[in-house]
Amino acid sequence: MEWRSVNRTIFQFRSGLRNHRMTDKIRDLIAIGGASAAQSAAIYAVRAGMDVLVITDEYGGQINNTDVVENWLGTKSISGPKLAEEFTEHMREYDVDEHTGEKAVDVRKRDKIFTVETESGEEFQSHAVIIATGGSRRRLNVPGEEEYRNKGVAYCAVCDGPLYQGEEVAVIGGGYAGTEAADYLSDVADKVYLLSRSGVLKGEEITINKVENDENVEVIREATVSEFQGDQLLQSVEYRQNGEKKELEVPGAFVEIGTAPNSDVTDLVETDESGKIKVNREMKTKVDGLYAAGDVNNMGAQQLVVSAGQGCDAALNASEYVKQKKSEE
Repeated sequence: MEWRSVNRTIFQFRSGLRNHRMTDKIRDLIAIGGASAAQSAAIYAVRAGMDVLVITDEYGGQINNTDVVENWLGTKSISGPKLAEEFTEHMREYDVDEHTGEKAVDVRKRDKIFTVETESGEEFQSHAVIIATGGSRRRLNVPGEEEYRNKGVAYCAVCDGPLYQGEEVAVIGGGYAGTEAADYLSDVADKVYLLSRSGVLKGEEITINKVENDENVEVIREATVSEFQGDQLLQSVEYRQNGEKKELEVPGAFVEIGTAPNSDVTDLVETDESGKIKVNREMKTKVDGLYAAGDVNNMGAQQLVVSAGQGCDAALNASEYVKQKKSEE
């Protein structure tokens, strides 16, 4: 994809300016990412006898933006940040090496060995790599969005919702993320306007029913946001409905239209039209020894349990690959 090529060109230029530092040790496996897919992969790989390094800027991923998790088997209800903390504590019960505080920005392969480079220019080598970098919040890319970002336009209801206690807010997006955000904000804000472009709400049926029956949530269907307006802070959201221009006067607007995959860490993989890394049922990419798990790949639903399961699959298959590779050396 063209945007990937541009990003890679910029990175390669910048990387030439860095002082590269390569570690001598060649690990069995490097897991890139700090959420359920990467942490599950790390646990299963260590249990399979692998020497594992996890590289991440921070732990938790999208679950840190989730108010309550009620569909994690064995745990009836737990906050997202608390569950993320427990994932990390569990992983650290095993002999997993960690490199935290910065992202991986490049994955290369030469002579059957992978090199993973971080933002600071430090490089790590391994026989196999699992990319589990998840996704980032999608933007609307409409006028005023960037101008009022963090000045009324937000992308995390759990993080910024409490700032609008007793006020009116808008949630943009009628999918899984949007309905979850509207449900959470209905307990915080005085009024929640949920704008759905398609007019059909999607997500878990239990959440949709709560939103549609909540007295302080108003669903505005077939509404397309066209602009964010204000002065120093956000004051209103302009949208079109059935060809008519309309406006909501709100101090806070939450853009909840899903995530875009963080797949631009390497040029080695193939991606689909949405940027997700193509993998087979074993979580393997087109490159031997390179796997992708969780929301960054094109397999399965974007759910916590799916990501954790894919991390397990990727780790077990990567472990078999490494053992076979070593036996042939």
